[in-house]
Amino acid sequence: MRLAATCLLLVSCASVQTEPDALALLKRDLGTSIQVSPAEVRFCPDNTCDIYSAAAPSSGLATFVYLHLFHESDYSSLEHAVGGEAAFRDLAVEEPIVRASAASFCPKPNSSPRCILDGMRSQLGIKVCSGRYDEGSFCDDCSGQNRCRKL
Repeated sequence: MRLAATCLLLVSCASVQTEPDALALLKRDLGTSIQVSPAEVRFCPDNTCDIYSAAAPSSGLATFVYLHLFHESDYSSLEHAVGGEAAFRDLAVEEPIVRASAASFCPKPNSSPRCILDGMRSQLGIKVCSGRYDEGSFCDDCSGQNRCRKL
């Protein structure tokens, strides 16, 4: 009887899904190419970066970054193995769980990734821009014009 109760408890606990920690998944799969500050995440696989910023610090920002990199990013390093490591799109097996955790950002049933990302942009005030490291400076287009700062 105890064994049956223990098995039932284990099965019921295993079936409860917790919200995924998208930031931990990004760091696991993309390593040091992910740089984090309270309201900003940068993906910098080389001398260039995708910069994601939110209007205010939010745990939803990492979820947005994960989904954006999986579905919309133009970085070829996400599609192909680089340096002997597996490509992000091969490693990111939790994508369906991450997407399901953010589905409420899309007002439509059967939420598409694009609808979820658009809802997150709108509701969390997320902006996506690009930057690059160039001869001792970091340049970005986040303000609508090219801006460079010495490092």
